[in-house]
Amino acid sequence: MHQLMRLFTLVVLAATLVLTSCQQDSAMQTASDGTEFKIQKSTGSPKIQPGQYVYYHAQRRKGEEVESRSRDLGDPQIFQIPAEDNPNSETALLEDVLTSMGVGDSATIYLRLDTLPTKPPGFEEEDVMYFDLVVVDVKEQAEFDAEQEEKRAAAEADAAVFRERAEPVIQETKNIVAQYAAGELGDKVQRTNTGLGYMIVEEGTGASPTVGKQVSVQYVGTLTDGTLFDNSFERGQAITFPLGVGRVIPGWDEGIALLKEGGSGYLFIPHQLGYGEAGSPPVIPANAELVFYVELIKAF
Repeated sequence: MHQLMRLFTLVVLAATLVLTSCQQDSAMQTASDGTEFKIQKSTGSPKIQPGQYVYYHAQRRKGEEVESRSRDLGDPQIFQIPAEDNPNSETALLEDVLTSMGVGDSATIYLRLDTLPTKPPGFEEEDVMYFDLVVVDVKEQAEFDAEQEEKRAAAEADAAVFRERAEPVIQETKNIVAQYAAGELGDKVQRTNTGLGYMIVEEGTGASPTVGKQVSVQYVGTLTDGTLFDNSFERGQAITFPLGVGRVIPGWDEGIALLKEGGSGYLFIPHQLGYGEAGSPPVIPANAELVFYVELIKAF
């Protein structure tokens, strides 16, 4: 059972699924490690075979309450079924369940918590932890390799565009910072009740990000004297993180939430919403106010 918990920490945890209608009754099945699972919906599509790549979504439930789900991360989880069966592997349970399924099928795994030495946090009063899976696609090796190459090419093309923009974006940010330091921006900079300053450049037309959802952000960060300390444009890769859960400084959690997808703006972050009284030496001095130009590339 310890292997099972590690499996879902590595593969399934973080996971999303809303089981669709048209569910069908089926008998409970038993995986090689003794864990029970049930096919909730069978479409009659071919069963998944060794060597294939499975694209699936998953969610972890406490009763009917969803604890975590992969759809919150956007793309499906991907798992390759090993060419050879190994019942002692950490992924044996997942292999057993997925190879009982085909595209469009859904299943529920029933983890009996009374078999564990200690119940997981939040499940102290529960007897069962539920994991729901739905298979959305299956690919052979050649298809998978072609898809990955296409994604790499697209990512490199996007990165090249951002790198090309780096110099003018950095220069414009420094211009805005100089105006801010000189007090020339006036009421263009709005303040929240926490002291966060912000100035919207582009409103954006996409979705507004919500707490716990993933966001991808391109940014330039400077001190109020114009010193550049970090930027993502030169790297060509946005930073992605869950909003509002403390993965970034408080000023970012609050400020990014003010944008819509496709939007951009400046954040003027006082030290208490940044790196505090201590700063982050040697890059960020003590009590430093920070200025960021940010673009919300994606909210999902």
